[in-house]
Amino acid sequence: MSAQRTILTANTIFADSQKTGLEYVLRLNPDRLLAPCYRALGLTPEAPNYGGWESQQIAGHTLGHYLSALSGFVYQTGDKQAEEKLDYTISCIKKIQRGDGYFGGVPSIPFDTVAANPDFAVDRFSLAGWWVPWYSVHKIYAGLIDAYLYGGNKDALEIVKKMAGWAIDEFKNTDDAAFQKMLTCEHGGMCKVFADLYGITNDEKYLTMAERFIHKEIIEPAEQQKDVLPGYHANTQIPKFIGIARLYELTGKQEYRTAAEFFFKTVLGTQSYVIGGNSVGEHFQPQNKEALGFNTCETCNTYNMLELAEHIFEWNKKSDTADYYERALYNHILASQDPNSGAKTYYVSTKPGTFHVYCSAENSFWCCTGTGLENPERYNRFICRDYDGILYLNLFIPATVTTDDGWKLEIKTLFPYSEKVEVKVISAGKNARTLKIRVPAWLNVSERASAGIGSADKDGWWTAAASLSGGQDISFSLPMNLYTRRTRNRSGNFSVLYGPLVLAADLGSRGMPKSDILDNDQSAFGNWPAVPFSDFTGDPNSPSSWITMEEPATLTFSTKTAAAVKDISYTLKPFYTINHDCYALYFNADSSADKTRENKLDPITTDMVEPGRQQSEIDHRIKENNTDTGYIQTVDRNFRGTSGTDSYITYKMKFTGSEKNHLLVSVYGKDSGSFSITVNDNPVTTVTLDGTKGDTLLDLDYIVPSSIIQNSLKGKKMEKLYVSFVPEDGTILRLLEIRTTTDTL
Repeated sequence: MSAQRTILTANTIFADSQKTGLEYVLRLNPDRLLAPCYRALGLTPEAPNYGGWESQQIAGHTLGHYLSALSGFVYQTGDKQAEEKLDYTISCIKKIQRGDGYFGGVPSIPFDTVAANPDFAVDRFSLAGWWVPWYSVHKIYAGLIDAYLYGGNKDALEIVKKMAGWAIDEFKNTDDAAFQKMLTCEHGGMCKVFADLYGITNDEKYLTMAERFIHKEIIEPAEQQKDVLPGYHANTQIPKFIGIARLYELTGKQEYRTAAEFFFKTVLGTQSYVIGGNSVGEHFQPQNKEALGFNTCETCNTYNMLELAEHIFEWNKKSDTADYYERALYNHILASQDPNSGAKTYYVSTKPGTFHVYCSAENSFWCCTGTGLENPERYNRFICRDYDGILYLNLFIPATVTTDDGWKLEIKTLFPYSEKVEVKVISAGKNARTLKIRVPAWLNVSERASAGIGSADKDGWWTAAASLSGGQDISFSLPMNLYTRRTRNRSGNFSVLYGPLVLAADLGSRGMPKSDILDNDQSAFGNWPAVPFSDFTGDPNSPSSWITMEEPATLTFSTKTAAAVKDISYTLKPFYTINHDCYALYFNADSSADKTRENKLDPITTDMVEPGRQQSEIDHRIKENNTDTGYIQTVDRNFRGTSGTDSYITYKMKFTGSEKNHLLVSVYGKDSGSFSITVNDNPVTTVTLDGTKGDTLLDLDYIVPSSIIQNSLKGKKMEKLYVSFVPEDGTILRLLEIRTTTDTL
């Protein structure tokens, strides 16, 4: 791909969002982001840590995102303050980097442990007793590479080469079996880091290390085009495929391309929601399930899927790759930033009647806070791409594009608030160019000719100019219409779209907390249940018969009163414009379609743990001994199971001061043996399983004695108490879900 610069047109949707994102990044204090790195190296920091994840074992990951974000803003906007902060931060890293090259927000202890003893402890989110240390350190590697490539900081390359040298030396005596065992734990995009270094330096040692970081457990099935994704942590996997995508570009090995394309196609075709996001509780679902819930569409997954899409597009130049990019950019990424404060979302709820929860400025720093720092500076990346003498206009975003040989084009439009688009050639460059314009999948075939768009080729492109010339002016329209998208597995549920935009029902702020900017996003979901949203009788196949445009200038629609079972008219808006209200992304045309177990439980649930799922267990302060984790596809549940002697599992869960407090413990129907349940070390019950309930989710409901609760709450309305599960030796116990409730199911 030839180099080009794309500058967003001021005072437009994405330019305004980019400005807000830049201001958010500039408010961060680099000394506070560096603080955990000082401590990890045994030094005294210049300022205190931030809170939340930056005060936990994953500390330091935000520093890497910060470097990447600053670098991107320098490259895309030329902002001088961003450049100064970037150079200052790099100078601090250079000053304190350890002599052997190690640098990170966590000590090198977990890595040293692995290198010294192949019998190290590991699970999906823990390495030698540390929470995802490679994940945390990877972000700094990636941030330094971005600082060199996009921020123009030469010291950054020398620092990251020393870090890479440390890693190569650290694991030079670790055999492949132990190395692959280490990769069981989430390790971010370490394959991509070393691939990038190979691309920059052409030094074979980096290629060797990049290929060592290929996680065979997940990559080899994809090379054979086998889908093994259900139950896997979603965003652990996406960076692995970005890594092999880059390796394909550097090595030409076809198996890498096959795996990356198969993964991309599988996630889009079987795992994605209407807004382009994926995952439930951070994990992939069974194929085509599309379950609705609070903890869906982890935002950093979509950040990474868009990066993977850029690689895929470079190989295939297909408009459907750009169609996905457009849908995810408008409906998830743009919607994930509070336009007022710049705060970011973690999950984007797909459960009707819920709202966004944004990170706090001091005490969150989730994974999606980190990628959220970068998202606004990446808006420019895919608008127009220059390959082999062809300019591909992918997105209809107002901007000015300048190629490395002097072509300058202005994309003039108010899309999506206007259907008119003009591409104006301001100046011609040295070499000839063809201009191809994406024909969106959402544009009706019958309207293309009248819109001034010619026929599309097999890959979805209209050749607007076979040979561009200076002063040329190409105008066309993009008429949008209402249509619906049904969920893949529930015929009653559907979403409404207008062109590329998902329309959501704006349900107002009633029932929300005073602020939706919170330290802990999970705290919102148990305390503020979803507001009611009616089922619909309006025909999903004919949305224009019951949805009317009210304000074209804001793309505001309304539903007919008679189209809702409850005789209510709802206001529909582009999803990215609903920021501090409850909303509904999905509609239900079948009143029996969504009466699931979850819908019955949610109104009575005080707290819920999803055993075996990283963030849920961390949020509930898991303590365990002799346990393992896995996934049972037939019941679509991850689990934490006991194994061996002296096993136990403990979570800290919320209870209320009401008279009724229940524990709903969900186990696998084939498990057998006995285990005890205690709350704050007080016995609640002993359970015996006979293993005869089959391949099912078995719900066990127990009343927690009020005396235990009252003694522990000591007059408080709500308190978190320790819930422990202790099996007898030989018991097979796999915990699938745990809820505290105020009533029986």
